[in-house]
Amino acid sequence: MRQIRSTETVASRRPTLATALALLAAGLAACSPADDEPIGPRDTWTPTDGGGDTGTEGTADTGLPPDGCEERARWIYIVSEENMLLRFYPNELRLEEIGTLGCRPTGFGATPFSMSVDRHATAWVLYTGGPVDPAGELFRVSTIDASCEPTGFARGQAGFELFGMGFSTDVAEGDAETLYVAGGLASGIAAGDQRLGSIDTASLVLTPIATIPGSPELTGTGLAELWGFFPDTSPPMVARISKTDGSLDRIYNLSISTASTRAWAFAFWGGDFWIFLMAGSDASTNVWKLEADDGSVTEAMHDIGWTIVGAGVSTCAPVILI
Repeated sequence: MRQIRSTETVASRRPTLATALALLAAGLAACSPADDEPIGPRDTWTPTDGGGDTGTEGTADTGLPPDGCEERARWIYIVSEENMLLRFYPNELRLEEIGTLGCRPTGFGATPFSMSVDRHATAWVLYTGGPVDPAGELFRVSTIDASCEPTGFARGQAGFELFGMGFSTDVAEGDAETLYVAGGLASGIAAGDQRLGSIDTASLVLTPIATIPGSPELTGTGLAELWGFFPDTSPPMVARISKTDGSLDRIYNLSISTASTRAWAFAFWGGDFWIFLMAGSDASTNVWKLEADDGSVTEAMHDIGWTIVGAGVSTCAPVILI
C-alpha cells in the first residue's frame, strides 16, 4: 500500500533514487506482545522430504504443508510501484525478479497498490485509479512469468475503492481459504479508520465485516489467522485481527516514526513477520523482520532498489522453521 494524495501527479509517484536525501532516521523497535499467548502451534507442519539444508547457514528446512502445495507457494511475493513482481526468499534474504507485470489497467497512470497470493501461487494485484477512471481494478498475476488477466471484480463495492489484502485459511491446516481486505475510499487511506471485509473469489462479491483502526496491510496464515501491520495508528503496530468482528489482540507496538511513510507491505513467514517500509526520505524500501516470540525488530535488508507496495504469501507457506 502507499499514501494517496489528492495533489499527487503520476510522475511524482516514481522514486528518484539519485536524488534521495536521507535514509530512514527512525529505527524499528518493538515492545513485547500484549500477552503471553503463543502465536500458534510451533510443530504444525513437518518436512515432507526428510529435512535438509535450505542453503542458509543455521536455518533448518521449512518443509511443505501436508497437502503437498507446490514449491512456488512457499515463498513471499512482492510487487513494486514500478510494476515489478519479485520473489522474496526470507531464509536467504534474497530477492529474485520474476518480471514486469503484464496487467493493462484502464486508468492512465494507474500503479499497483496491494497484493495477496492464493494457495495456487497466483497473485491478486490491486491497482490505483487514473485521473478519470476509479481505483480498485483487481488482476490475477502468474508468479511464474508475471503474465496477467483481469478478474472482472466490480470496483467500489460497499465503498471499498482501495484496500490491503490477505488470504487466510478458514480452519487451521485446512485447504479452503478466504481473501480478506481492509480499506475504503481512496481518499481515506492513511487518514483514519477503515473497514474490514472479505471477497468471495468465485463470485467476486465483497462483503463488509467491521470497522478497523487505520489502514493496515494484511497477511494470513495456514493456521486460520489474520494479521495486520498498522503504520498509521499511534503507536504503529502489528496485531492479530478477528475475522468476525475486526477486534485486535496479540498486539506488538512498534517504536517508529511513520508520519512520512510513503509505502508499506507486510507478510508472515516461518513464524515471524516481514515489514516492507519506505519513508518519505528513503531512496527505496527497507525490509524489517519482527520476531514473533519476543517482539524484537531488526533491519534485514536496506535500500532494495524498489518501492514495495504489496506483499503476498500463500497459506501454504511454513508457519515455523523446523
